[in-house]
Amino acid sequence: MSNHLETSRLILRPWQEADAETLYKYAKNPAIGPIAGWHPHTSVAESLEIIRTVFAAPETYAVVLKETGEPVGSAGVMFTDGMHSAAMQDNEAEIGYWIGVPYWGQGLIPEAVRCLLERCFIDLGVSAVWCGYYDGNNRSRRVMEKCGLTYHHTETGNVSPLGDVRTEHFMRITAEEWQSLRLIREIGRTERTDEFTEQLVRVWEASVRASHHFLTGEDIRRLSPWVAPALKETETLLVSFQADMPVGFMGIQDRKIEMLFLAPSCIGKGLGKQFVHLAVNRYQVAYVDVNEQNPHAAGFYHHLGFETFRRDETDDQGNPFPILRMKLSNPDSDGKE
Repeated sequence: MSNHLETSRLILRPWQEADAETLYKYAKNPAIGPIAGWHPHTSVAESLEIIRTVFAAPETYAVVLKETGEPVGSAGVMFTDGMHSAAMQDNEAEIGYWIGVPYWGQGLIPEAVRCLLERCFIDLGVSAVWCGYYDGNNRSRRVMEKCGLTYHHTETGNVSPLGDVRTEHFMRITAEEWQSLRLIREIGRTERTDEFTEQLVRVWEASVRASHHFLTGEDIRRLSPWVAPALKETETLLVSFQADMPVGFMGIQDRKIEMLFLAPSCIGKGLGKQFVHLAVNRYQVAYVDVNEQNPHAAGFYHHLGFETFRRDETDDQGNPFPILRMKLSNPDSDGKE
């Protein structure tokens, strides 16, 4: 197995002693280490020693920009027999990471973490991956959310490597959840052929019949012609596949979920939650409209942090179906990592 991993913008490779000066350049910044529980590097010699010891652990990678060949951060996979924070089972792993301040907000660490998730689940065969962050480290939390991890639990009274007592939050993604996320794909407008959109219309109709019990058969027949044009025109179309067939889709326009429908066999299996997490964390979605007569949907979005800020008597087509306008109650603008 190669010890070099690649993404579109990065190479992940083992640290080398020649990297010591560059490591010190970024790791000496006090904005990086203390919030993660380690002290800023004080010299090139210390950085060299870290490379020879801590960074010599298996599955520890320098995050190298392809464009410049310079290592600008570090990311690695930890197991139960080495340094780690999460209370893991033997077949689980933990991912840790950081990147130099000049490269914050460019999406580079999420790119590296997604690469390591693939390494964990495909190459290493782990069953779940954990990440932990100390209270207040919202940038690190946002990376986890963008990569599909969800909150698991909080531990208080943990002693950090710096010796102080902190609250630590843990997030996790299982192999099954990761595989499901991999099967959600953004569909460009040129891919939205008549044949493909017709498949999605069938998903829509089956979903509506299974969940929108306030609609009559005549209502569904009357609404159906609106669906295909909306699918072709929506700004972002995400589709989930099973055996190469669409089983769910989401339309996003101007930071708003315009549609989310799942095949009946996928309802209640966590796929809708994965769609919403992806929409919020990767596409900065903050709004959604819900039929008031569909309380299950309203409860679903409320559970995920959306709150009603307005009620309209009719839907956008003027039909007598009251609409709840919902907004994410606490959209996190911090941590554009």
